[in-house]
Amino acid sequence: MSSRNATRDVVSDAEQTTEQLTIGEAIEDDGGLLAEAECGEHAPELRPTVELERQGRIDYDWSRTAGLDHPYGMTLADEERRLGEEQELDRNRERALAAEEAGIDRERSCRAQTERESSERVRDFRDRGVLGSGGDPDVDPREHLDAETLGGVNRYGMHLAERFRGPTRGAYAKQLAEKVACQDMGLTAAVLKTNEEVAKGTDAIQPIATVEEWMGHPRYPIQANVEAEVRTLYQPAAVNQQQVGVLDDGSATAKLTIWKRSRVGTVLREGDWVRLLNCEVGWYGGQPTLACTSESEVRVLERGDGPSPRNGTVTHADFSAGKTGQKLDVLRD
Repeated sequence: MSSRNATRDVVSDAEQTTEQLTIGEAIEDDGGLLAEAECGEHAPELRPTVELERQGRIDYDWSRTAGLDHPYGMTLADEERRLGEEQELDRNRERALAAEEAGIDRERSCRAQTERESSERVRDFRDRGVLGSGGDPDVDPREHLDAETLGGVNRYGMHLAERFRGPTRGAYAKQLAEKVACQDMGLTAAVLKTNEEVAKGTDAIQPIATVEEWMGHPRYPIQANVEAEVRTLYQPAAVNQQQVGVLDDGSATAKLTIWKRSRVGTVLREGDWVRLLNCEVGWYGGQPTLACTSESEVRVLERGDGPSPRNGTVTHADFSAGKTGQKLDVLRD
């Protein structure tokens, strides 16, 4: 034990002696260290020099005038750019005032110019073949069809116009002719493709009678846009239903269900003429049904004067005069 302690004492004394010698040498050579520090390379000075301050004053006060019209810290290039923008705005204002005095309708002129530029962009887009049709929007593709194909195009265009409310028969026929003449599609394939595109359109209104034709087809979305009259409204049987009723557009009838989670704030009445967009289509009792979800939109085109039963109305039992039915306390908005 004594030998180990003696060894530790010797080592510690040697370390202290070495450390003292190193500090002493550093103190003796402090003059050399300071000289090396003065001659060595350092980071650039961050404070502005005299030359930088002089150049900053030249860039800032180049016109020898300072005021509100000359923001602080703006260089000569920025000042010239700002003055140029102000002069351009003044020229535009003078041109607009002169056009108003001359009786020129600037809105109509801008609209015509925008439509012309848009048509030119569409034409260039099709000329490059990006659309895949390569057709010219100014040329009617029906001119390139024979009599038999043209007859079929017009016939199917009439069917599409009857099925989907919106574009005219001629517009549908032109779409079919463009697919047949410019995209080398058969007439049947063109009809199916156009039918699919129109069915996916958000503004395509279809009669209820045609909903059953494409219901369940894997290539069509199970959604529909309908304009119909609210014939009857019933008291909802489930707590998650807001309103339940029957729609009639003249071609057929369909059950309507508005779910509470759809967040539809419109309350329907019997006799309302409504437009339903993006309604989910299903089946109930062998008949198509329409359901309003969070993606659906309900618009009341014409208000009716009938009752508006919905979930949350109160029903009271009425047994007076031998009655055993339910009297509905209908809320009227």
